[in-house]
Amino acid sequence: MKPLRNRGSWSSDAVKRVLLVEDDIDLRLLLEGYLEAYFYRVTTVTNGVDALNAILNADFDVILCDMVMPKMLGDMFYYAVQRVKPQLCERFIFITANGENARVQEFLNQAGEMVLVKPFHLDDLLERILVLFRELECSTNKLVAPKDPFAPAPGPTPETRPRRSD
Repeated sequence: MKPLRNRGSWSSDAVKRVLLVEDDIDLRLLLEGYLEAYFYRVTTVTNGVDALNAILNADFDVILCDMVMPKMLGDMFYYAVQRVKPQLCERFIFITANGENARVQEFLNQAGEMVLVKPFHLDDLLERILVLFRELECSTNKLVAPKDPFAPAPGPTPETRPRRSD
């Protein structure tokens, strides 16, 4: 399948950085190649400890995180990121083949993040990433309500109001 031009981009022209945390080598290589074909810059690691080190050294636009992996499970990695760079927690997309596992299910229900259950279609992954970018963009463009909704709107004060010359 040939990638469509600009399909992987969103409103920003910058190359998007993806952290792929996956211990299965075949899936990791498949996802890395697929995302790079859509012009994402992909950093791959095989466990949560290496992923945490990557997070400490760089920021990422998306974190694709397997739930069950060596050294640190996906939920523990998420909680570690929450402590050191909480702004990145809204960028997680979890990948799991263990949807039946009670611990995994409980975490995914609490975290409320996006989830892909293995096996999944590659186009579903791309769609989730684009939805994530859209949601992030919408949350940064929201208007902030004033603390006092009944306060007068900002405008010229008597000191700054132009004077009429009669």
